Amino acid sequence: MTTAVIPGRSAARAHLSQLIDMFGVDGCLQISTPPEPATAGDGEADDHEQA
Repeated sequence: MTTAVIPGRSAARAHLSQLIDMFGVDGCLQISTPPEPATAGDGEADDHEQA
């Protein structure tokens, strides 16, 4: 049995590792977003008019 590396195989493995990091082993994309900064009108609903 030989242990020769097939050209391009290490690049494919690196790409696969990146995909696993992004999507996990369950196939769901893992993202993280920073929380939105608080605004001046946070306590009020936007869709209600004030009389």
